Amino acid sequence: MLLTHGNNEWSFDDGAELTALREPSIGYVAFFGDVSHGVTPVTSGHCVTLTYELYLGDVEPVPENGPAPEDLVPRAHESAFRENFEALLENPEFLPNGGTLGFGLRHVYPIKSDIKHVYDLLKGSDAVVYRSARALGFEPLLYVLYEWEPQGMNSIEGGLIERTINFADYGPQETELPLDITQIIRRKGGIVVCQNPDSYLNEDGAYDKPEKIEWVTSQTEFNTLQSPYLDAMGNEPALGCAYGDLCLVVRVGKAGKRLAYPTSVQLKRVWEKEGNMRPTAFWSRSE
Repeated sequence: MLLTHGNNEWSFDDGAELTALREPSIGYVAFFGDVSHGVTPVTSGHCVTLTYELYLGDVEPVPENGPAPEDLVPRAHESAFRENFEALLENPEFLPNGGTLGFGLRHVYPIKSDIKHVYDLLKGSDAVVYRSARALGFEPLLYVLYEWEPQGMNSIEGGLIERTINFADYGPQETELPLDITQIIRRKGGIVVCQNPDSYLNEDGAYDKPEKIEWVTSQTEFNTLQSPYLDAMGNEPALGCAYGDLCLVVRVGKAGKRLAYPTSVQLKRVWEKEGNMRPTAFWSRSE
């Protein structure tokens, strides 16, 4: 049997595994549903394969941002990851002024109108990262990262938000201006992000402090959402599309004060205080 997930591939030869056993035995493989699998051609003898779908039942839901269910979390390598993550944060040269760490999710999850339910479903390495960050005192958060390329520009804009957005509901605009996706993200409580904050400045100065994400594990396409919209440009409307990817974000404080990071509660308070203005970036909190 061949198993593939992302760029990884494994093989399992149950015949070779069972040959050395003296007692009658059955070889089996258990894997997540987003792992592709197939059986190689049988060159001699016979091969009988039974396939079952296993479901996790009678699991009490955890509160928002609570710990991932124990049953879904493989314990192997978790301690090693946590120790290495902690050692990295203790290095004063790593993000000396604090920052935002991004983790692309390695497994597929069902996406609904919001993403709160995904906290209960985290599995594999995704759950290990989530549990490890919480164990070290941080607040890992799930976001949808929307990215798009504004018309007439060669740059990619983006925004983090804790829900899905159907941008088709906001277009076409009655004016001749293109759809302002950045403004929609901000009005919905999202946070503007970019690759290089120093070079990111809108003419109205409203987006001059976006959040920069340092990707620990690259973004994946396992949970990509597409939101097409009609973009008004004079008499020639065009079809645009914003792409959203589910990701895990961990904010950390500056060296020596790693746990002095902006929490989700603080970010929301700043958002509510400033109304439609994007919350000012800050890297400290009151203990």
